Amino acid sequence: MSFSSPKANSGRSPLYSLLYVLVLTVSLIQLTSCGTEADASGQQAESEVPKAERIVSLSGTLTEILYALDMGDRIVGVDITSVYPEDKTAELPRLGHMSQLNTEALLALEPDLVIYEATERGAPEAITQLEQAGITISAIETDHTLDNPINVTSQLTELLDIEESSIANLRQRLNGEREALNGIIESAESSPRVLFIYARGMGRLLAAGNETSASAMIELAGGTNAITSFPQFEALTPEALVEAQPDVVLMFTSGLASLDGKEGLQQIPGMSATPAYQNDRIITMEGLYLTGFGPRSTQAAIELSESLHQVEIEAEEG
Repeated sequence: MSFSSPKANSGRSPLYSLLYVLVLTVSLIQLTSCGTEADASGQQAESEVPKAERIVSLSGTLTEILYALDMGDRIVGVDITSVYPEDKTAELPRLGHMSQLNTEALLALEPDLVIYEATERGAPEAITQLEQAGITISAIETDHTLDNPINVTSQLTELLDIEESSIANLRQRLNGEREALNGIIESAESSPRVLFIYARGMGRLLAAGNETSASAMIELAGGTNAITSFPQFEALTPEALVEAQPDVVLMFTSGLASLDGKEGLQQIPGMSATPAYQNDRIITMEGLYLTGFGPRSTQAAIELSESLHQVEIEAEEG
């Protein structure tokens, strides 16, 4: 667009000159405004980060990671596996398990984000129902490694405005703990055979195969999973015990309690013949702590490694 100067049109009326000035002024304002709006929208697109204020976590591991990242004050509801930090999660509404989720109670909390752990089986029906109701859902990828808390954090940063200092503090702590774990393992002279048993009373006894979270933790702690013939959890049989011949039996604290303690173990066919039972080498740990692979996973590996190493020392002394 071009404009003639008032001098070049000096023969024109004063009204023409006034209109000319008005048109020129409006055009300049519009051009300046468009440039400012473009710059502002560009900056907004670059800096815009989702800020969910009401989060529902359907995973004990994800819940624990959120608290470690100083995001716990935004959690408004959890599933039954979210038990840590105990003093915080105990105050939150419990919405059941992923397999039996109370969707009505969840919707009543009016969350703007629901997170759960992605699985090979895909989203359960309850999650599909929530999506149809317009709730923002995110499936978080997890793994059975000590890097899992950081890997999960990377995904959460795309959903939440997490402070960089909180991420740095978590990373620094985990790196320090990993160095301590490596030192313990390097000092060990052998790798005890460890059998993990999942128990819910005598009616439900499962042995952990070599592709389970329990197996991963055993290996990270410097042990060897005593079961190699199957990948996942399978029923514990006398044949499996004969194959395993474990130096150590590892269980959840709640699992051993469901069998009425160590004395109840002898009721399991074949257990009394194992080196672990004969030498009273039974280790118990809290479930989420041992196999959750959350912010305390390296601490759990250290504790388990120290226990396995102590067993090794006792065996040498014996």
